[in-house]
Amino acid sequence: MKRKYVPIFVGLSLLITFASNVQAEIYKWMDKNGTVRYTDTPPPNGSKPLSTFKHNTPKPVSPAPTKSTLPADAMTNPVQTSNGSAQTGGSSEELEKKKREIEEIEKKNKAEKEAQAKQKQLNCAAAKANFQSYDQGGRIYKNDEKGERVYLGDKELADGAAQAKKEISQYCN
Repeated sequence: MKRKYVPIFVGLSLLITFASNVQAEIYKWMDKNGTVRYTDTPPPNGSKPLSTFKHNTPKPVSPAPTKSTLPADAMTNPVQTSNGSAQTGGSSEELEKKKREIEEIEKKNKAEKEAQAKQKQLNCAAAKANFQSYDQGGRIYKNDEKGERVYLGDKELADGAAQAKKEISQYCN
């Protein structure tokens, strides 16, 4: 009974393993006879391309903007009237509306600051991990344009460690 499931398990494992490699662009085009074709290579010259389907890759996360969105004159300044009394510039409804707007802006600023702090912590952890890998020594490599491994020399290792120290001082306070 157990031997019956072994080929199925092996087949499913291979299918799952190799299915992840199928992430190529798919081209939809019309040939000279008017037949719609789907290929993984660009259509030949003289054919009409209809559309291209691309595999979506995740985009890098950019840090949150640092500029404050709170206007400098957000608080209501008293206005002097001709008789010398101070007025706040509007009715109580307008004041409540302005207070709500200011509270919303402050909430947004607080959320941005929290997001920046979280991103800074992540950057700090990554910088420390990079420095640790350079500090431990051993063979470190990077992939070149062709996808081949290129091992770093002593100068590149020293430059990488210096860059990691710079990032630690920048992100870890």
